[in-house]
Amino acid sequence: MNFFRVGKYFTLVDMPGYGYRAPQDFAEMVEAYLQERHNLKRTFLLVDGVVGLQKTDHIAVEMLEEFGTPYVMVLTKIDRASRGVLLKNVLEIQEFVKESTQGCFPQLFLVSRCSRIVHLACRH
Repeated sequence: MNFFRVGKYFTLVDMPGYGYRAPQDFAEMVEAYLQERHNLKRTFLLVDGVVGLQKTDHIAVEMLEEFGTPYVMVLTKIDRASRGVLLKNVLEIQEFVKESTQGCFPQLFLVSRCSRIVHLACRH
């Protein structure tokens, strides 16, 4: 885990290796962190916008839901996905959030590396 202090009151914790390159003990390490960090305010779950939710993302969601950790889903790489693929993934994830989560912020954040703009996918 990498810790980045942002100002006086905010620390960003990056967990590299999440997903298919995760070390063997990664899930246990994250689980222990979520259980022990009572001052944890929000988690950002980065989801590849080209491929949508994967098995590892579902495991992460289950863990966050189990520990009651508030989280936001951020779709990354939206500049690499075709409009059709991106729309399909956004709609599927919005439906998943609506039907299967309690602690997820209802709006998705869409991030494009090229435009450096964060887009909100609004729920209707």
